[in-house]
Amino acid sequence: MLVELRMKNYKSFYDEMISSMTPAPKQKGLDYSVLHEKVGNKDQKGLCSAVIYGLHASGKTHIISAMEIFSSYYTKRNYQ
Repeated sequence: MLVELRMKNYKSFYDEMISSMTPAPKQKGLDYSVLHEKVGNKDQKGLCSAVIYGLHASGKTHIISAMEIFSSYYTKRNYQ
């Protein structure tokens, strides 16, 4: 489960960009779309889905490519 993605100096993102997949503390009525996972002794909450939107050429595809790179690195590392 991806809880937070931080990027800095990657393609069009020179400054640090943080994308959080945790629900807002005051968010109510969306229990059906929140995942609950136990990580160690801590209960993590994460959103089931997210939307990336913005102007043309604002870096939406770069966010997806960073997630793909992270995913491929992480899965290769865990299965070796």
